[in-house]
Amino acid sequence: MSRSARSILPLVRSLLLGAATASSMALSAGIVAGCADENAPETHVKRLDDPATLSPSVNRLIQFFEDAMTRDNKDRSGPTVKPLLDKIIEPMTQKCVGGDLDERTRSKLIKFISDTRDPRGEACLIKALKDYKPESTEEDVRWAVRGLGAMKSKAAAGPLMEVFVKLQHGKPKGSTISRDVHDAMVEINDPSWEAQLITMVERPINDPKDVATMRNELFWQITAAELLGWQKSEKAVVPLLKMVLSPVKADAATTAILALTKIGKPAIQPTIALLQGENKELVEHSKIENLKGAGDKPSPEAKKAAENAHVAAAALVLATIGREESVKPLLSALEKAEDVPRAIIARELTKVPRTPETTAAFQAAYEKTPASLAVPPAGINARVMLADASSNFFDASMVPWLVKTAIEARGEEDDVAQIRDMSLQAALKLMKPDQIADVDRLASTRTSGGGTVGKSMEKEIKLAKDVLKDCGAKVECYIGKLGEPASQTKETQFQGIKAAYMAGVLGSPDVRQQIIDAMPKISNAAVRFVSVSVIDALSPKGDAEVATKLQKIVDDGEASKDAEKIAGNAPFKTVIYRLNARAQ
Repeated sequence: MSRSARSILPLVRSLLLGAATASSMALSAGIVAGCADENAPETHVKRLDDPATLSPSVNRLIQFFEDAMTRDNKDRSGPTVKPLLDKIIEPMTQKCVGGDLDERTRSKLIKFISDTRDPRGEACLIKALKDYKPESTEEDVRWAVRGLGAMKSKAAAGPLMEVFVKLQHGKPKGSTISRDVHDAMVEINDPSWEAQLITMVERPINDPKDVATMRNELFWQITAAELLGWQKSEKAVVPLLKMVLSPVKADAATTAILALTKIGKPAIQPTIALLQGENKELVEHSKIENLKGAGDKPSPEAKKAAENAHVAAAALVLATIGREESVKPLLSALEKAEDVPRAIIARELTKVPRTPETTAAFQAAYEKTPASLAVPPAGINARVMLADASSNFFDASMVPWLVKTAIEARGEEDDVAQIRDMSLQAALKLMKPDQIADVDRLASTRTSGGGTVGKSMEKEIKLAKDVLKDCGAKVECYIGKLGEPASQTKETQFQGIKAAYMAGVLGSPDVRQQIIDAMPKISNAAVRFVSVSVIDALSPKGDAEVATKLQKIVDDGEASKDAEKIAGNAPFKTVIYRLNARAQ
């Protein structure tokens, strides 16, 4: 071997050894990398920083969360979920806020962080609100508001209001998130919104035929009215009254009235002033709004109706609030009113605390009401409406009067038939055992068709008599009937309805708790409605404690997600607001 060959050989060996060593190191590094624990959240958190692995890492971390939720029975503070969130929520939030995400990954992050209900993810959800583009990013907003609402995030108040103002309920995608945005607004309801909400409810609706604009305005204004009610905003009283006075906002009127009921006592004097015509601004507003659509030359009837519309509206508000100081102004207004306003005020008297004066005034108004008078907008017969409302007094002394006026009713056959039918129903609800003969007299009255008034109600008559026979004057017996299976079925529900009315006729305030205790057994919506109405009637001065107990029933029903329970509890809300308003 030559000298040159011998000198080159070590160099070649060195190079080969270096290559082998480098190859070995690379292989070793590959083995180490390949041994990273794929089941460790930390592994995927680190990979969030690599654009190539960001999306699959997000998916894997979300899967970790969903698996942990399953193990902890959906408990976000459970022993598996909480430690996991401590490791992943902040880095995932940083990625969400930092941007540079494809649309699909961003949406997954927003939904995941919303699902966690973790305040540390708040910034991501708020960013989704700030980035809202109508008819584009609705799905991101849906998840963001669900999470922020559940967390009652005060930091989200400003961005949430911006979404609310931009949301187009009258457009396809906007309408899909309006309920979620509304619910989040109710949960957060920041006091700083008050002025803006008042401005919203005061906005006129100039063209009700513009459907999209009408839908938008009603969404904004109904939500705003509800929020102002929960805020108990005294500044909103007059704007809310204007909403009630505007026929074009009729779909928002119920919400406005309930908002005024929540506000309670501060709404009374302004409404009394409206009833008595002393608030000239509101009276004029009512007249103008009620003449819209009547043309340049409205008829004398249209003018008269517009001039008096404020009276019925004010009566409705005062009675729904239901405080004792409303009684005298209502009685005074009733004496001066004619026809439709008189009938409406008389109907509303059944909601305020009962006195001998209110029942006497109601009866007098009924007797002055023509048998053919129809009440707009539905055109229901006024006497039929009043006969139905009479049972809300829970006063059995009304029974002989109901029988007498029904038998003596004169007019068109259809009107008289309807009046007698409804009078019989009311009398059946209120009658005591010693009044059965009176009610039988009305039931056996001949009709123009050759039958009798009670022919179509034979089942209800029998059920009412059976209940009276079983219970007599024992209130506890009637309350026991409320929860019986027969009271829950549609075919025999009148047993429960009759039992509830008798609890109201015979009961005292202590009966309210017994009715609340019986509620779990009362599944029939009609029986539940009458039962909570009894609680209302037996609480003339209100009762915040009873209101709280009723609210718990409502909350439990909503938490159950049972549509039937939620619907059955719907009438509770007005009673709850009224009990609180009376107790102020």
